Amino acid sequence: MDDAQLAQVESLCETLYTGMPSSGGEKISREEAQSRLLSLQSSASFIPQCQYILDRSQSQYALLVASNSLTELISSHWNNFTIAQRIDIRNYVLGYLANNGPTLQDFVTLSLIKLVCRITKLGWFDDSTHRELTDDVTKFLQATVDHCILGLKILNQLVDELNIPTSGRTLTQHRKTSVSFRDLCLFKVFQLGLTTLKQLQTRAITADHRQEVILGEQALSLTVRCLNFDFIGTNPDESTEDVGTIQAPTNWRPVLQDPGTIELLLDFYANTEPPRSNKAMEAVILICSVRRSLFPSDKEREAFLGRIMAGIRELLKNQTGLQHQDNYHQFCRLLGRLKANYQLSELVKTEGYLDWLELAASFTTQSIRNWQYSTNSIHYLLALWGRLVAAVPYVRPDSGAKGHVQALENHVLNVIECYIEGMLGSVETVMRSEGALEDPLEDDGSLMEQMDRLPTICRFQYNSVATIILAKFDPLMEKYRELMSHLMTSSTESAPQNVAQQVNVIEGQLTWLTYICGAIVGGHSWSSSRIGNGEETLDASLSKRVLQLAQGMDFRLTSSNGVGKADVKLEMAMLYYFQNFRRVYMFMWEVRFSSGSDSMSMGGMKLESVPSTKQKVYQNMFENMGLGDHTVVANLIVTKIGKNLKFWPDEHEIVSKTLDLLTDMAGGYSSSKLLLTLDTVKYLASHHTHEEFPFLNVLSNARKRTTFHAILVRLLLSPNGQEKLGVTFDQFMEPIIETLSQLGALDATQLRSEAARMPLIGVFRDLRGVAMSLHNRRSYGMLFDMIEPRHMPLLSRVAESWFDQPDVMISLLRFVQEFCHNKANRVNFDQSSPNGILLFRATSDVVCAFGRRALSASAPTSGDIYKSKYKGMSLALSIINSALGGNYVCFGVFALYNDPALENALDISLKMALGIPLEHVVAYPKLSSSVFGFVEIIFRNHIKTTLALDTSVFMQLMNAVHEGLQSSDAQISSMCANSIDHLATFYYENSGKDKPEVHNFNKHLAAQQDLFTSLTATLFNLLLFGPPQNHWAVMRPMLSLMLASESSFTAYKDHLMSTQDSTNQALLNESFNKLLSDVNRSLESANRDRFTQKLTAFRVSTRGFLTL
Repeated sequence: MDDAQLAQVESLCETLYTGMPSSGGEKISREEAQSRLLSLQSSASFIPQCQYILDRSQSQYALLVASNSLTELISSHWNNFTIAQRIDIRNYVLGYLANNGPTLQDFVTLSLIKLVCRITKLGWFDDSTHRELTDDVTKFLQATVDHCILGLKILNQLVDELNIPTSGRTLTQHRKTSVSFRDLCLFKVFQLGLTTLKQLQTRAITADHRQEVILGEQALSLTVRCLNFDFIGTNPDESTEDVGTIQAPTNWRPVLQDPGTIELLLDFYANTEPPRSNKAMEAVILICSVRRSLFPSDKEREAFLGRIMAGIRELLKNQTGLQHQDNYHQFCRLLGRLKANYQLSELVKTEGYLDWLELAASFTTQSIRNWQYSTNSIHYLLALWGRLVAAVPYVRPDSGAKGHVQALENHVLNVIECYIEGMLGSVETVMRSEGALEDPLEDDGSLMEQMDRLPTICRFQYNSVATIILAKFDPLMEKYRELMSHLMTSSTESAPQNVAQQVNVIEGQLTWLTYICGAIVGGHSWSSSRIGNGEETLDASLSKRVLQLAQGMDFRLTSSNGVGKADVKLEMAMLYYFQNFRRVYMFMWEVRFSSGSDSMSMGGMKLESVPSTKQKVYQNMFENMGLGDHTVVANLIVTKIGKNLKFWPDEHEIVSKTLDLLTDMAGGYSSSKLLLTLDTVKYLASHHTHEEFPFLNVLSNARKRTTFHAILVRLLLSPNGQEKLGVTFDQFMEPIIETLSQLGALDATQLRSEAARMPLIGVFRDLRGVAMSLHNRRSYGMLFDMIEPRHMPLLSRVAESWFDQPDVMISLLRFVQEFCHNKANRVNFDQSSPNGILLFRATSDVVCAFGRRALSASAPTSGDIYKSKYKGMSLALSIINSALGGNYVCFGVFALYNDPALENALDISLKMALGIPLEHVVAYPKLSSSVFGFVEIIFRNHIKTTLALDTSVFMQLMNAVHEGLQSSDAQISSMCANSIDHLATFYYENSGKDKPEVHNFNKHLAAQQDLFTSLTATLFNLLLFGPPQNHWAVMRPMLSLMLASESSFTAYKDHLMSTQDSTNQALLNESFNKLLSDVNRSLESANRDRFTQKLTAFRVSTRGFLTL
């Protein structure tokens, strides 16, 4: 490289990162600039050019590109370098950082640091020099302040690099390196971070304020990274905030146990600002979470816990740093974590436990009162109290601080009372803020986190908590009834402003109470030791209020014909309550007791026995509720479901959650049997039209039509379902069949009119829902007989007319896809029945009608091309895949009787598959799954047809398979590998035979002589150098391909040998010999499996020495 080429590279880098070339540079697009610069990463021969750029360039962007390219080249071509060369590159980059690091931009520095750490990781076992990086970095720490910052950044990146697996290396290799680093260096790195913090604390480092801030951030980040290290290879989930137990090695004990360590971090927390202060608190959380076995005795662990408790008490007393939200959040995490890592029996024995408990309760109540600043942190505090009360049964009352159980009971009650009052008060606060404050009821994630933690806490003092809730609920209900009597049948919005505000506030408060009641009732446990102590009567008291509220809301809705609606959030809370109530109290609803008798009826059988404790609790629950038996309550819930579907058609979320509830009820064994006895369900089954339930006619609810009908058909076809609901399957289908008849009577113009759009979408969505719930031959046959032959022609007519309208076509194609899918072997006709052939004919007609028109239509110039064009094609190919692989058609019949249905379907499907640009196929996962699924099935079941294609078309198909084979999606590469396997197996088993398909294949091979060679090379390259998720897929066709074309395998072996030096050639030849030993010339399963195991061993052995 010379200065002119350097200037060109700098211009390209400026274009890539700023959009504008440097002065005098060529004006090109960013994509073109990126493409040219990526050539620097294509071969190890570009390493000198990258070094030249680092040595000569003044452009920070050019330095970044050179550094990134070096990192990629080192990672990809590691085996190309000798050990001495690797050390030279490492020393060169370290020297470069030492000389130029302080003057470089941060992004360049970080890229060079990543390069050093990558070399260190890959060469860890090559030479001791790599393992001495920590010692080399110590020199940075002892130099200038800027070098000290640089050294800390290197150590941070080093810990990350050795902790996180690198793509292309096996997990075993990673863990081996990681464990060695842990044992040799990690503790020293941790000490360096703490030493830097001590030096900052004692002012031993002379630095300006900016440098002090950066040093503090880097040293604290290093401390946190070291403590977060994956010490024992558990691969913790980084997506969760919860900290697991820190498995620190035993030699860390002196530092972790040292009182000075916690004091140092707490001092940093108290005397700095975020982000340093919250990083210090994060480090404290991690140290608090160290494993129990680290301490040699309970006494030392108690002393350690005592110091942490004392530190927390001090922070709580002084409210240190808690005015910052980041600090506050981390402190809440610390409190929540404390009980998770220490048993209550240990906490109560620590000095000042009662003081700590009081301060924690005070802090919690203060946080709840100031909920607007702590919404995302409250659940940590609730988790603390939940864990404390859950452990009470396991602690002797006389152990530890005197009266600790009584103190905990008092504080928990205060916390819950404050929580209820705080959340009820939040409603008015949010309304008065006029949008300035976010409503906590709208933050679904945080709300559910809080609700998940409430049951344990509330049930600890359930009597008192229930009294508090009822004291709030009853007056609000009374006031709500009073307001509703004034509003009568008018909507809340039409009321005077002051009345509307009152209603909104009360509905908001009732929403909170409904959520809380739902959470508590949902926390009832049938396996708990506390069952039978009367808690069910409290559940009944709370449930009674909520169900009465639901009745009141229903009455207002019905009497006003849907005008008098409650707040959407209250409706959502009601559905949450119903879900929890269903989960806890509906699983035994087939059990009925006759009063004054010991007999029990279960599913129609009389059992002479004394009811068990659980059955008494169950019976007691409904008696105390006072609303009637379980059937009455279930009918009330289902009536609410019906009202929601009738009067909330435009509220997508309510419709969705309502149908989820109905799905869950219909999915339970006991609850589904109960549903069949309810009048409301009978009404739903006989009136499932949009006239009765307007949500069915809202376009955005089109998917919900499918769900609705799937639920009803599941109930209808359950044992005795038709008898109990008083509706036969034929009667249920009447409205749908009538719509099909009306649509079928329309001429082509009328069928394409806008008036037909919604009926078409609706009827196909409904039919799909019906078909989804048909799981056996009998029920499937009932639907098939209704549609065939009278209504089948309508499907292809609609495909012909509406091919360019995605909403109609997707509804049609999804129904056809479900209808021809042979799940659970339901599409299973009699031997003498032509229905399988008729079904395929109809399927072929639909796909052909749509495919021809879609292929002839011009591509859309704007909008979403997937939705407007490719989604329909994807579904059409999925339909053909289901039909071809359904095993309900003897496809030989079509050619025998000159029926073109199969030929047309394959022809159109092939044109669709090959008509979509390959880059678009790969870009859309569902489309690629359909296209490559079709390719795989024609190679598997229709190889004769495939080989009869023109050579140009066949090679286009093979090119698609070749590209798909290299996909990062394991499913796609697996389907393409299977396609190659089918082809190679056919050739191996039939080569030399006088068959038309063999002659066709030979003709293709003559035109493309390197077909097998290129496939063999790609498969072996993927095995040796590709991502690990593809290995199993690519190994499948290798044996059949090697047997089909031994010359291709020999050519690849010779080529690979020629790229290696003499030492590697000997090793590679030995590996190939081991691979081929004991492998027979057959494709039996046992031989395939043996060869696959040998391929795995071959890959592992050769990866260690192969150079690219």
